[in-house]
Amino acid sequence: MKRFTIVRAASLCVLALLLFSQMELAGSRPAGQDNWTQLVPEGEDFAAMIPAKPTVRSWPVGRSTFAPQLEQILDHHDYGGYGDGLVFVIESYKAERPQRLWNQLLKLRGDQDIVFEREIAFDGVVAKQYRSTYSTQYAQYTRRIVRFVTNEHVYFLTLATREPADPVVDRFLSSFRLRQPQDQFTPETTRAEAIGSSEAFNGREVTRKATVVWKPEPTYTALARSHQVVGTVVLRAVFAADGYVTNITATKELKDGLTEAAITAARNIRFFPAEKDGKPVSQWLMLEYNFNLY
Repeated sequence: MKRFTIVRAASLCVLALLLFSQMELAGSRPAGQDNWTQLVPEGEDFAAMIPAKPTVRSWPVGRSTFAPQLEQILDHHDYGGYGDGLVFVIESYKAERPQRLWNQLLKLRGDQDIVFEREIAFDGVVAKQYRSTYSTQYAQYTRRIVRFVTNEHVYFLTLATREPADPVVDRFLSSFRLRQPQDQFTPETTRAEAIGSSEAFNGREVTRKATVVWKPEPTYTALARSHQVVGTVVLRAVFAADGYVTNITATKELKDGLTEAAITAARNIRFFPAEKDGKPVSQWLMLEYNFNLY
């Protein structure tokens, strides 16, 4: 009887330790891991569950003057965000002949050092998933790229995690499907733009600095191009603990809409937040955007 009591007590201790370790792992996740929400953008062919509400960037469209042979892009949007340890970006291109545009974009993108992982089938669409690993002086992360074509769109998904086998990637991809007629479009939302300046740290004060995964380029406005405006826009911004860029101010500006173009690009940067003592924190960073005419 005494031996049974000892064994039972040991089993309870092991169970308690397992539960504690799971609680510790959950606690190490960034806030918002239970905030998964449905994304059904108007005009798109897909629906998905995402870990945080996205920023949406709409690009100028039309026939390229630099590559007139390229299939005309009718709509181009990026949906990006961060939550539950996942950086996600959904690039959408609409065209009359999406398969032709798909072939052309693959040649232009130049994704290097990616390894094919698997095919993913959903609602009659077959997507291909690739993997690559990136190392910086601050951190290492794994990026997945998923590519597929629908009747009207070309899609590129970029999914990045610090851990190479994070199950959050499968959770995201398993929710991806074609939009149905009964689906309700999700309205675009505006995220909070500012936090208290005392809540953000400089690079010397953090244990691990913010790691940029996705940094889109700004667009050249037609007015600035016609006026031959060139130069550099310098921004100061907070890379917030929730994975979004806030508190953007310009310390060096350019006219004809180029400063605003730089701010739009900065707002759509995707990154892993800085950490201090194992917790995500906000970090001040400087950004430079160079505008040149060739």
